[in-house]
Amino acid sequence: MINNLCILTYDALTHLPNRLMLSDRLCQAMMHALRREQWLGVVFIDLDRFKFINDTYGHDAGDQVLIAVSTRMRQALRDGDTLARNGGDEFVAVLVDLADASDALPLLDRLLVAAAEPIEFGSFFLQVSASIGISFYGDEQSKTTETLMREADMAMYQAKLAGKNQYRIFDPCDYSH
Repeated sequence: MINNLCILTYDALTHLPNRLMLSDRLCQAMMHALRREQWLGVVFIDLDRFKFINDTYGHDAGDQVLIAVSTRMRQALRDGDTLARNGGDEFVAVLVDLADASDALPLLDRLLVAAAEPIEFGSFFLQVSASIGISFYGDEQSKTTETLMREADMAMYQAKLAGKNQYRIFDPCDYSH
């Protein structure tokens, strides 16, 4: 039974929580933040140049990049935070126990550094970067898990459009045209 549960809740390649477990952890984190009157951040991470590496060097290289980057990003976070693989080269982090939005900024910087470290693959050094978007659950507690994920994803696309290898904080004013 335990092995079947692991198959259903963890990504086979990176051993990170998958979407199913992410959903549960995000719900739990939202309830925890509400009870403790704290903030949490939902971070959407997309690896820049991953498709190029996968297409140029093959799927083994792509897999090694995903494993190395996910390990480094997990180490860049705190013990209570969650890093999950959302699929492909997309990851989601749930940052908990934030006093306010500014508490997340050093963690976002650490994620950018972790993603950009070169990865040795045979005689090559492969390098990606990350485009990161973050949405917060704090003052406006009517947000749902779906809303937080969508906002973080939208902010991540803003980071990509702005030149990649950076983060953007979701701002509803950016989308109120």
